[in-house]
Amino acid sequence: MKKLLLVSKEWSPKDKSGLGFCSTAHEQIFKNIGFHVFTVSSNNNDKNYNLKIKNFVTFLFNFLYFFKKSNLIIKEYKPDFVVVESFQTIISEIFIYLAKKNNIKVVIISHGISIFPYNKKIKYILRTIIWILYLPFLFFFLKSCDAFLSLDPNSNNSRHLDTKLFKIINNKLIIKYNNISRFEKLKKDFTIISHSQRKTILCIGYINHIKNQEDLIKLAESICDLDIDIKLLYNSFDKNYFNKLKNYIFIKNLRNVYLIDEKDTDIFSEIVNCWFLINVSITEVSPLSLIEGNSLSKFFLSYNVGSLDKFKGSIVHYTLEQVIFNIKSLYNNNFFSKKLEREALNDYNDNYCEQNLQKSLSQIKNMII
Repeated sequence: MKKLLLVSKEWSPKDKSGLGFCSTAHEQIFKNIGFHVFTVSSNNNDKNYNLKIKNFVTFLFNFLYFFKKSNLIIKEYKPDFVVVESFQTIISEIFIYLAKKNNIKVVIISHGISIFPYNKKIKYILRTIIWILYLPFLFFFLKSCDAFLSLDPNSNNSRHLDTKLFKIINNKLIIKYNNISRFEKLKKDFTIISHSQRKTILCIGYINHIKNQEDLIKLAESICDLDIDIKLLYNSFDKNYFNKLKNYIFIKNLRNVYLIDEKDTDIFSEIVNCWFLINVSITEVSPLSLIEGNSLSKFFLSYNVGSLDKFKGSIVHYTLEQVIFNIKSLYNNNFFSKKLEREALNDYNDNYCEQNLQKSLSQIKNMII
């Protein structure tokens, strides 16, 4: 049985993030297709190896300790493959280097990369200047890779810069893969438990300026004359931005928008009972919450970011005004809403289901050791 070391900064259920859920799903699929899998985490005691990196400062002041600890893991487990989830995580870069040094096959599962500024604000420009220093290292890591899994191999979007560079500097295997829904295997004939006549627009994810939920508050203000509620489900938040949203809601006296902690509700039920999902982030790659909505026959409205224009059963937009216009157009158009729902589910079953992901990950097993 081939041995695979799976390295990720985040793992669910502790880390309720797209990367966390994907890492855990990949672990199970690798086991299903016949790998002996050991896992490495930054700071998660539930994994086989826990580096116990609490934060970036801890890492900087103890770099040699964590480097030696990582090398010891490689020496003890002696994997045939080292698979890393995402760049820009510290531990991914360490294990790529160590695998290359020990002549072990390296596989990168890309979740996109974030280097270029999201807009022209000074803080994003300064952030980009810092990350540009990372580019020479990125070239080395991409050159060290024996297989590269990408969510969108043909994208020109800046969030897929790692994919584009890999195709230029490395002629090794590139595999298209997809994110999957946690709810795929639940009964498809679920019951709608809400009896409210009001429609619900649902947004899921952490709350901060990049996710741009302020636009949802503006949206709520614009459609307050309709029987529509907007729910923002969050698992974490930036305190200042969160307070800014609450203050906006209070000043405008909005009664149609709700901020709900995920711990106080059930995400599956919230998706099942919503009208559609919405995404207003200023940057994205392939949001897991929207894919999970598709798996439950829920279409989504979004800004045109990342690879979201590739999804069927969705409508992408360039401005908030376009979003408002389409919501008002859909409000009394049940036929078109149902059509989008069918397209969303069919697109998931055809392109984003677990069976497709398993086929993609299985290609790694056929690589020559």
